[in-house]
Amino acid sequence: MIIKGKKNRYLRSQAQTMKPVVRVGREGISDNLLTQIQQLLYKNELIKVSFLQNTMAEPQQLADALTELDGGIALIQTIGSKAIFYKKSPKVKNRKYSLELDKI
Repeated sequence: MIIKGKKNRYLRSQAQTMKPVVRVGREGISDNLLTQIQQLLYKNELIKVSFLQNTMAEPQQLADALTELDGGIALIQTIGSKAIFYKKSPKVKNRKYSLELDKI
């Protein structure tokens, strides 16, 4: 899934003040990490992931693994050791950002 233009800018602006909810460390990218990120995306739609200094994983590797797992997950932005991911929530009560994106 690719998000472009004004929608991408909106999501980046919303993620600017967010704190990372997932940290990728020495273990790297594992199945447990991928399922944890997928569950967080179902609840929050937009999350920020931080890559610690001792990891060998790259944000693009994580993005590729997540899109293999679920094609609806989009990489919004990577800045240094941080990555922002978005997925529209299947539950209406968890939709916050997708409602705003529909208006754009």
